[in-house]
Amino acid sequence: MNKILYVTDLDGTLLQPDVTISDETASILQTLLEAGLPLTAATARTSFSVMPILRGLPFRLPLILQNGAVLHDPQTDRIVAAASIAPDVYLQVLSIYKEHGFNGFVFCVPEDHLRCCYTELTTPHMQRYYTERRENYNKPFDQVDTLQMLAERNPVYLSLNAPKAKLDPVYDALQAVKGISVAYYRDVYETDIWYLEVSAPDASKYHGIQKLRKMTGAEQVVGFGDNLNDLPLFRASDLKIAVGNAAEDLKALADLVIGKNTENAVAHYLQSHYRKGAL
Repeated sequence: MNKILYVTDLDGTLLQPDVTISDETASILQTLLEAGLPLTAATARTSFSVMPILRGLPFRLPLILQNGAVLHDPQTDRIVAAASIAPDVYLQVLSIYKEHGFNGFVFCVPEDHLRCCYTELTTPHMQRYYTERRENYNKPFDQVDTLQMLAERNPVYLSLNAPKAKLDPVYDALQAVKGISVAYYRDVYETDIWYLEVSAPDASKYHGIQKLRKMTGAEQVVGFGDNLNDLPLFRASDLKIAVGNAAEDLKALADLVIGKNTENAVAHYLQSHYRKGAL
């Protein structure tokens, strides 16, 4: 019997549109996880919002967070692995940000806890992100004098959110920077907003899954996704499953398209297939 690792995206895949796990999905996952289901989540979110969302569910495997920049142990609530951006490369990215009038949020891992840093909330999109995370998840933010001062504090992730037309020039400029990985995708909740996220070359959902594959000895990976930042997740998966509400480009690459996130499709698939022990 093949040993399988199951990996699911959260927003738009496992979660409901109100950013919660439905009662039905929670009940199914509770039973399966207690029975030993080898399931983890791979998401662009940080531990600050993921841990409250998953509260009460007995996830045991490290979570792949911030598109693979960190692996987070849900049992101890600690970061167990982080891929940092080299200081000189980090400063190159900041130079491009400055040239295009952006600053954004920078996430650092000085020890085994994540820190979210910023200088000013210069756009309505930054303000909305800040307010939502503070109010909904009590996320701590560190205001700093300059983002440059974070170069030696183990920066692992930089995040911008804005309309695509404003981010496109930044994305284009970042293509010339060696030593980074870039995720660029539409927001699930505000379709006129895009996310541009920068991390180390070995920080992606692909690399996070490969690390877990090695840790668990999994022979096959079943991955669930919905958005363009799930392309690396699909590259690491032996069976690629898109939910019915997924982006068309992702569906085109999927081996299987199931129901929508609003139909608890991922939980139903796991309930139907896990005990069979095969793809």
